[in-house]
Amino acid sequence: MRFVRGFTLVELMVTIAVLAIIAMMAAPSFGNLVAQKQLDTMTRDLTLIFGEARGQAISLRKNITIQLTCPINNEDQIECQPNTVTKLSWISKKPDITLTSDPVDVIFSGLGNAKQRTKLIDNPNYDASQDTDMTKNPPVNPEKIEEILPLTFTLCNSKIYESRTITIAKNGVVESVTKGGC
Repeated sequence: MRFVRGFTLVELMVTIAVLAIIAMMAAPSFGNLVAQKQLDTMTRDLTLIFGEARGQAISLRKNITIQLTCPINNEDQIECQPNTVTKLSWISKKPDITLTSDPVDVIFSGLGNAKQRTKLIDNPNYDASQDTDMTKNPPVNPEKIEEILPLTFTLCNSKIYESRTITIAKNGVVESVTKGGC
């Protein structure tokens, strides 16, 4: 009989143990890779919505609004209105990816320009005891004042603490998408 040389059970067990250790070290990297790809996909979707709204505004010669928040119904579920010709809505489909910039609607004019976004904030100089003449233009010492918001939108993934920031130029074109932390 000839002597046949093969692998012993111990050699096979050591090999499997080494492969298991390598797989355990690589698993978190794969999880982060999946989370990064999800963030990139959500960023691309939002960028495409901006482009679609701008194109639709130009072709229809009407204002097109992108709604970035949706109301919550009685069962604590987000309920967006269906998209119409002049109104599109966008919300994150992933619970760990959120829009961290102000969710004020974006409006594209009939020429495709992005209109300046504003929100009302408390006036730091407001004093109820002072004269607040609201009939003057602009009102003297109003309780709320408008704050101009930049046309930047930041999506943050809370699992990997990474963000993507979309910047829109005044002419409505997506100017840049940058990576960052959150």
